[in-house]
Formats: sequence, structure tokens, C-alpha cells
Amino acid sequence: MRPEELELRTRLHPLKSPQPGPGSRSKGAGSAGKKTAFSRVLAGELASRGQETGASRRTSGVEFSAHALSRMQKRSITLSPHNLQRLDHGVQLAERKGSVNTLVLMDDTAFIVSVKHKKVITAITKDAAVENVFTQIDSATIV
Repeated sequence: MRPEELELRTRLHPLKSPQPGPGSRSKGAGSAGKKTAFSRVLAGELASRGQETGASRRTSGVEFSAHALSRMQKRSITLSPHNLQRLDHGVQLAERKGSVNTLVLMDDTAFIVSVKHKKVITAITKDAAVENVFTQIDSATIV
């Protein structure tokens, strides 16, 4: 199974739509493609580092899929530069052990990561993860 096919099934609760902030853009009037606060900050950080700004985002050595960014926004998951380094370190540890897809546990957040592609597939908080089963992983890394 490809990493893109990994899916975490969880109950979703409606959230208020984010208020557009300074510098936000939309792909069209009323479009759901508005940049989220998290992706705006991440894109700004990437731009200041001269890194890519495509559909997925790369920080440190770990890339975030558009799906992961969406889940992080919906679940109010934010990562400091220090936590990005911790996440990257967890992926490196899994890579050294030959892992293909790992569950990285960091504080109260879990990340499903394709180790081969160094790409975060999805993210979930501790509370949202209750009674969920993580499949298609071959390791768990605690950082």
C-alpha cells in the first residue's frame, strides 16, 4: 500500500471556519482553497529559508502533505521549530531501523510518517486518537 493510501478514521466535529488574516489569499470567491493560518505561517517560514512552496510543505528534513496540513489546522496542532526538529529526529531514528511507515508520538500528538519520502501523512491529537487503530505502519517512534 502506498503512503498516500494511509487513512486514519476518526470522528470529525464541525469547526468554525478560520478568519482570514493579513496576507491571506483565496483561489476564488467563496473557495475552500483559502490558505489556513498554519499554512500561511509555514509558507512564510519556507519562503524566508528559500525552500519549496508546492502542494506539500517541507521544513527541516520532514515534508507535510496537504492532507497533514489540513488535519493539523482542523485539530489546532502547531509545531515550534524545536518540535519540528524532534519530529525530524524521530523520522531519522525510524529510517535507521529500516522502517517504511512510522507512527511518531510526540507529547500529545501522533504523526503518521512515510519514512521513505520523509513526508507526514496525517496528524492527530491524543484526545482524537482515543479508540482509533493505526494500520499500515511498521514502527512506532517516541520522541
